[in-house]
Amino acid sequence: MDPLISLTIALAFATLFGGSAVHQILGWHEWPGVVRNYRLVPETLAPVVAVAVPILEAVTAAALLWSSSRALGAMGAAGLLVVFARALWINIRRGRTQIDCGCFGSRLRSGLSRGMVLRNLLLAALALSLLLPVTPRTLPLFELAVSLTIVATLAFLYPVLSLLLESRPPPEGRAGLPIVRSFAVTRDIR
Repeated sequence: MDPLISLTIALAFATLFGGSAVHQILGWHEWPGVVRNYRLVPETLAPVVAVAVPILEAVTAAALLWSSSRALGAMGAAGLLVVFARALWINIRRGRTQIDCGCFGSRLRSGLSRGMVLRNLLLAALALSLLLPVTPRTLPLFELAVSLTIVATLAFLYPVLSLLLESRPPPEGRAGLPIVRSFAVTRDIR
């Protein structure tokens, strides 16, 4: 794999996991409740899991930043993404699609969807691509700037993709029926 591609993927995942850990820590008053709401661990273990997840995400992000620990970071990223996909899938199968996914510390208040499961599995596969051998060559400053620009662009686009993949019920009107909005074009005739 070309070192520019490898570096860009590693920096993108470091940004993703680092950002997620920061959001969970900043939203600490909500985060343990999100973990409990998944109903995957006993109530007494939920606080432990709530502490462990952002720590594991931060360690994964840090490992991805250095080439000497990148393989470990890639395996950690893939492992976390598969665990998250499994947690989403279990709750989708239970019919619990309206719970908060907890993505980025629960700030987006996203529901669960199959698209999110697929996204996490595809991201896990992409993370594992960092285990491929990297062609030895020095990256010029321009290519480093290109990598950082791509990562910054992806950081802005990721929340948009998350919103597109989330599960939201249609707004309800009277008698629980979906609200259908129509717009009529009128002309002012004088």
